[in-house]
Amino acid sequence: MEIFLKSRTAKSILIGLLAISLLGVVFLTIFVELHPLLTTDISISREVQEHSNPWILLFMRCVSFFGSPFVAIIMVLITSGIFFWTSCKREALFVLFTLGAGIVSAVIKIIVNRPRPTDTLVAVYQKLTDPSFPSGHVLFYVVFFGFLIATMAVVKKFPFFVRVFVSVVSFGFIVFVSASRLYLGAHWATDVVAGYCIGFILLFGLLYYYFKESKLV
Repeated sequence: MEIFLKSRTAKSILIGLLAISLLGVVFLTIFVELHPLLTTDISISREVQEHSNPWILLFMRCVSFFGSPFVAIIMVLITSGIFFWTSCKREALFVLFTLGAGIVSAVIKIIVNRPRPTDTLVAVYQKLTDPSFPSGHVLFYVVFFGFLIATMAVVKKFPFFVRVFVSVVSFGFIVFVSASRLYLGAHWATDVVAGYCIGFILLFGLLYYYFKESKLV
C-alpha cells in the first residue's frame, strides 16, 4: 500500500481523476442551473424503476437509510468512537471530518436550488422537500465509506477478515447508493453524478492530509 501511495503513476492517476471531478462539478452545476429538468434524467429514473418489486424497494430503502442526517451523524460518532477506543486517535478525528460532507452538500443545494423529482414524472417512494442537487447521500457515502476503505488498507490493528469485510461492505454502499437514490425517486441521475464528483474531491482532500501526516505521500 505504501509503495502504491508513493508511486508517481498512482499520484498522476489521482490528480487526473481530481481534475475530471472538478470539471464535472462545474459543468453539471452550470448545466442543471440552466436546465433543471432534463429528459435524459427522467428516462434514466424510469428505466431504474421499471422493475418494481417490494424486496427491491426494501433493499433500496436499507441502502439509503444510513445516509439520513440523524443516522449518518450517529454512525460517524460510533465509528469514531471505535477508532478512539482501539487507540487509533488520528483515524477517529478524521472520521469526524467526514461530517463536513453534509455541510458542503447543504451549501451547494441552497445555491443551485434544483427541485426534487415529482410523482408526475417518476415514482416517488421517498418524498423530500429540500433541493435535489447534488445527492447528499452519494456525496457522504463516497467520503465516509471511501475513508473507511482507505483506513482498512493501512491500519493493521484490526483482524484481516474485519478489514476485508468493512472494505467490501463500504464499497457496496458506495456503488448501490446511486441506484437507491434513483429507485426511490429522491434524485435525478445528474444529482448522483455530481454527488460522486464532489465526494471524490472531498475524499481526495481528506486522504491527502491523512496520509501526509502518516508520511505516505
